[in-house]
Amino acid sequence: MQISRRAALRRGAAVAGAAALAQGYGTGSASAAPETAYAGQGADAGAWRELRRGLSPAARLYRPGEPGYPAHATGDNQRYAAVRPAGIVACATERDVQKAVRWAAKHGVPFAPRSGGHNYAGYSTTTGLVISLRAMKTVTPQGRSLHLGGGATNSDVYAARDANLYFPGGRCGGVGVAGLTLGGGLGFNDRKWGLTCDRLTETRVVLADGTLVRAAGNENADLFWACRGGAGGNFGINTAFSFDAVPVGRLRATVFDLTFSLTPAVDVVEEVQDILAADGAGDFDVRVGFKHTGDGTTSLWVLGQFIGPEDALRRLLAPLLTLRPTRTFIEERGFWSAQDHLMEKPGANECYASKSLVPDRWLSPDTVADIAEWTRTWRPGAAKATGYVTLFAMGGTSDVPGRGETAYAHRDATYVIDIGTHWRPGTAPGAVNDLLAQTRTAHRLLRHRLDTEAAYVNFPDPDLRDWRRAYYGAGYERLVEVKRRYDPAGLFRYAQSIGRS
Repeated sequence: MQISRRAALRRGAAVAGAAALAQGYGTGSASAAPETAYAGQGADAGAWRELRRGLSPAARLYRPGEPGYPAHATGDNQRYAAVRPAGIVACATERDVQKAVRWAAKHGVPFAPRSGGHNYAGYSTTTGLVISLRAMKTVTPQGRSLHLGGGATNSDVYAARDANLYFPGGRCGGVGVAGLTLGGGLGFNDRKWGLTCDRLTETRVVLADGTLVRAAGNENADLFWACRGGAGGNFGINTAFSFDAVPVGRLRATVFDLTFSLTPAVDVVEEVQDILAADGAGDFDVRVGFKHTGDGTTSLWVLGQFIGPEDALRRLLAPLLTLRPTRTFIEERGFWSAQDHLMEKPGANECYASKSLVPDRWLSPDTVADIAEWTRTWRPGAAKATGYVTLFAMGGTSDVPGRGETAYAHRDATYVIDIGTHWRPGTAPGAVNDLLAQTRTAHRLLRHRLDTEAAYVNFPDPDLRDWRRAYYGAGYERLVEVKRRYDPAGLFRYAQSIGRS
């Protein structure tokens, strides 16, 4: 692929890139996603007919007022449900994706790629054209590799378990593997087998001129580097992925799910950290959650798995169990059954917001006490909204790649910390602002306690000021170089996208 082949479309790309500024999302207030007019100004009825005619027979174009449009219009986060696209292309082939990108550039219509549609900050929504890859969800085993279409979700991968091949994925079944991988990828097996992006061996990408290229260690290696932690929607649209998978057919895993009151929080976290520090093999993986539900209930939960037998795990957990959990579930299972237990159960779509931190140190007793007190004093308001802090354990194999080997920057992390809130659609703006203010309070407190600004790009925060350094660290300048090479006109653009300078 010669980069100069893009020259003919640079002018159109520049127009669309400027129009894509309309995709920016706001200031963290309740009005961050106002109802917005469709941004299809550059495309008249004839242009939309042109797009429809150019698609493959299995693809679909949905316009406002047409059957099927409501089901495809919004992403998972209902905070941005009022941002309605002028059209949705449900792509069936890579050529459909190429057609959609070229069409958007030609007509100056902003666009957003969408796989699972779970972007926390609404970056998979747009008032222009949504390019949906959801129908491209094949999962094909080949030797020890798994080959995925760009729209495959965690559930699609788990459904293809007959081959007994696995790579670390997320807990939410509806999350797209594309976004998960491109931002790094956390799961219950990253301490054992690395982040999702660490198992990626190649990906196919539609660039700004509509060219389809392969990115791997031996071809477009700089783009491949950027696709392992540089976040989606920055350099092109990833239409396919290949992963080096792990044979798991003979593995046993013991899952555990413990619930405590907030009272022993300091001791609980200390015991968990002792186990993590001693687990050099990465067999033990865990999430620790502080939660205040809308009905006023508070809890501390410890959820995870151990690759190994139940008796060995019980020996590890013995100090924790002396702290008298209010609920105890420990069970050895086959590997796939264990993943089923850990998979988050789907619920009603809600509005949500998140802030994150990625420390390189363990949490001190004072820090844990602060989190517990914040949880205890959470104000759910009339909306009965949930407030939470979740600690995703890192380390083990997830820190094996050296600093700079991938675009994912946080290789020395002890945790990825998610600070967030969920509320029902229709909640009054004033009430939402109070929820967001409470998450900012916790974020400021932990940022000071842990002495870090680092954040996880897959938990995007529209309020984050120096997000370039927070998400990417010293790797941001290299990402800019990749951007200049593969998207010189800045066609792929959103509020926190990689810039050209």
